[in-house]
Amino acid sequence: IKIMEEFKELEKLWKQSETKHPTKDTKISKIKSNRIKLKNTYSKGAILLIVTGILILVMLFFLDSKLKTIPIILSIIIVSLTCFLQAFLMLFTANKISTIDETQTPSFHLRQWQNFRAFQKKQRHWNMPVYYILLGSALGVYFYELLKNIDLWKMILAYVITYSWMLFAYFYLGKKEIKKQDAKLDHIISELKSLENQFQ
Repeated sequence: IKIMEEFKELEKLWKQSETKHPTKDTKISKIKSNRIKLKNTYSKGAILLIVTGILILVMLFFLDSKLKTIPIILSIIIVSLTCFLQAFLMLFTANKISTIDETQTPSFHLRQWQNFRAFQKKQRHWNMPVYYILLGSALGVYFYELLKNIDLWKMILAYVITYSWMLFAYFYLGKKEIKKQDAKLDHIISELKSLENQFQ
């Protein structure tokens, strides 16, 4: 009877461990999927910015010689360099995400994501404001030089359309993307905390 009781106890423990592992594997799989999505967001954004920067420089090459004034040339170069710098930062961030190792213990894995979250928060304080200030300043000079000989209302309209779009991109599209990224990160950190409690 005692042997039977011990056998049933062992069987119970085996079943419990059997149900735990698929749960762990499922959570790790979800975390990995979110990590890849997050990395791809930064990588695709960087590629798009690099292509944009190159097209802007190509546009400068084919620009009418009458429009190739020093302010216009400088403003176009600044816009292009801003795209390249932002792309570099996005690739750097994507690389930080790719170095996160899912094979580590849940506590170490969690700490990696928490460190990334801290890095991301610091980056957000200066990155997008600097990006839009550089872009806005360069475009302001470009449009002034390009449109200074036309009617004032047309120049004002061009500025209103350009800066309205930039404000929309910064305050709506940018914040929306940040919320999506934060939701992915919150889910990853929540799952890892759950795993840490379950397997500690």
